Amino acid sequence: MAEASSQQRDSSLAGYLGVLRRRKWILITCAILVPAAAFGFSLLQASKYQSSAEAFINKQNIASALTGISDTTLYIDENRAAETQVNLALLPVVAQEALKGAGITDMSVDDLLAESTVASKGTSDILEFKVTDPRPARARRLATAYVRAYAAYRGALDTGSVSRARLEVQRTMAQLEAQGKKGSPLYDTLVAKEQQLATLETLKTSRVIVVRRGSEAVKVAPKPVRNAVLGLVLGLVLGVGLAFAVDALDTRVRDANEVAELLGLTMLARVPPPPKDFGKSDHLVMLARPTGADAEAFRMLRTNLEFARLEGEDMRTILITSAVEREGKSTTAANLAIAEARAGRNVVLVDLDLRRPSIGRYFKLLHASGVTDVALGKVALDEALEHVDLSLGTGANGSVALPALNGRPQSPGRLDVLVTGPLPPDPGEFVGTRKLADILSQLRACYDLVVLDTPPILLVGDAMTLASNADGILLVTKLGVATRPMLRDLHRMLGAVPVPKLGYVVTGSTRGEGYGGGYGGSYYTSAGDRSKRQTNQRVREGETVT
Repeated sequence: MAEASSQQRDSSLAGYLGVLRRRKWILITCAILVPAAAFGFSLLQASKYQSSAEAFINKQNIASALTGISDTTLYIDENRAAETQVNLALLPVVAQEALKGAGITDMSVDDLLAESTVASKGTSDILEFKVTDPRPARARRLATAYVRAYAAYRGALDTGSVSRARLEVQRTMAQLEAQGKKGSPLYDTLVAKEQQLATLETLKTSRVIVVRRGSEAVKVAPKPVRNAVLGLVLGLVLGVGLAFAVDALDTRVRDANEVAELLGLTMLARVPPPPKDFGKSDHLVMLARPTGADAEAFRMLRTNLEFARLEGEDMRTILITSAVEREGKSTTAANLAIAEARAGRNVVLVDLDLRRPSIGRYFKLLHASGVTDVALGKVALDEALEHVDLSLGTGANGSVALPALNGRPQSPGRLDVLVTGPLPPDPGEFVGTRKLADILSQLRACYDLVVLDTPPILLVGDAMTLASNADGILLVTKLGVATRPMLRDLHRMLGAVPVPKLGYVVTGSTRGEGYGGGYGGSYYTSAGDRSKRQTNQRVREGETVT
């Protein structure tokens, strides 16, 4: 179970990396555009400078110590007390006094509060005032004025109640004097109270002390490099999210195992894309490079197809089709026919894609007579069949001789090709005619294997009609082209066809995924090439070569 769990994790990781690899341009685009936008936006921002000042909140109450009156504020929660001081510092009245103290008239109270922050420094009794402004000198002046305004406001709050009480006592004493009661006991009591309040007013100074005036202003915005780095992180996160979102909305099938689940069939082979040096030419790897790694995929298909045909009795006619166009069915049919013929069988390849034929291009038979000519009685069947010389392979650079195996020339079977001929006006009616059925029956009797290249089954009904003349159906699907809804429809259509389904071939598979992709080039080196390398090695070692 631990091994299965590990394999599942590896599979999930490979799937995630596969998504990122497929959607790499989304990731790269986001990783470039977002940091660039952040950097450019930073350059357009106006410069801002910040200065800070500090005030110490003294909790010692001298007046309470001298008078013996307990100070209830000493028992308030520390966090609550700090929050209270911060809220007091951010009052508009304090900001207004700060603007007056700094002598600034072109700035409103709201603007100052928007550009200011007040907070306690950790768990200490120090409040830090930070003010931001486009001009560094003014930022420093505002920070100093702000902390002083707060200290004055807090001092007024601390001494305000005592001063008001003393004024009230003085007013009452003045009234008694006016009434001629200056020497009365009440007057003497008020005199004592007034002296006591005067003493308290003198001792009860502000508890806030400015310990640091506005510091030298530092530039806090813009910061293009920092913003670009943050933009890069955000771009990568956004790119990964978009990549997975787009991949989740993409219904194209990119895993061969998913094709097997949707079709309910067995995969017979993975066929890699044509070699890059082939370009857009019509070369076939089984002719141009019969001993290469690309050709090995078709030999594997031939072998697996033999196993699939073991269950069928005399299964000679194989219909090859795909869901839609451009999935590689014609290329697969042609290479498979060559692989079967090289294995010693007599094979005929029939192009029954009467809408977009391709077989004639691969074998340079564009003007040859075809199946429609035979059906119309213009030529005999044996005259329309074109023989392909398998002893020569036509490659991208000309013709090359078929290499020998174990020092002896190969003895290939026979490969004949029957192209379409002139295209009929109604291909759907033609493929259901008795004439065509008789032609296919004759071919079946004369050859070991008949390979039929037919149109895509989801686009037209030709393949469904031709299935009655076939002994088995081979499907070709291309990763990145076939979609899940498409394969579900294909599965339902094939369920209605009473012909054995031999399996499916995956095209468009990468080199590493294809057969032979990981075994090294030496497996597919011809005997002649190996002999030449051995001779060169002997020459380098100083031996005499005869």
